Amino acid sequence: MRQKKSGIRTTVLGLSVFTIALFGLFISQHQILNKKQDLSQFHGTLLEKPRNLSEFALLGSDNQPFNNSSLQGHWTLAFFGFTSCGSICPTIMAELSKMYNLLESKGQKSLPNIVMISLDPKRDTLDKLASYVKAFHPSFYGASGDELSVNKLTSELGIAYAKIAKKDIENSEGYDIEHTGTLILLNPKGEIAAFFTTPHNASLLAEDYMMLDQNT
Repeated sequence: MRQKKSGIRTTVLGLSVFTIALFGLFISQHQILNKKQDLSQFHGTLLEKPRNLSEFALLGSDNQPFNNSSLQGHWTLAFFGFTSCGSICPTIMAELSKMYNLLESKGQKSLPNIVMISLDPKRDTLDKLASYVKAFHPSFYGASGDELSVNKLTSELGIAYAKIAKKDIENSEGYDIEHTGTLILLNPKGEIAAFFTTPHNASLLAEDYMMLDQNT
């Protein structure tokens, strides 16, 4: 009789372990499905497979090297602009500031590095660049480099820009820069993970960022 009861207990215990295992598998599959469902709500353009970024070497607004190593261990949201830009740059930087403040207010622990890379290294000194980006948020960062380095990076990332010659009221030669307002999101491995085209919305950018960060 005892042997029979012992056998029943063993069977029940085995079934319990099997049930728990099945439940764990169900939860795991359910979480994966939810993960895919979350990412399907992504507002920007998410790369199915993150893409490596070729080696680059710029100089940061803190006078320190800004290169591939600078992208490791955290998310980076990069924007290409210039400090004397008339409207598109201030508008985008203001949205990035709102996005960053939203993430802070939501208690987001892992915050992205916001970096503006200058398309006008001739006129954008590092001090000028630092003052410009920090006017939108104290944690924002600027980077610059020679035209060849910037051209190589913009070409790889699909950022279009061009110098447009113009004359000011004193008839001295000058130029403006026309450019796209695309934002590039790089993951903590320094890979290109997503990009966002204009117009930008701070709330949607924050939602997308939190979605990706939680699913990484």
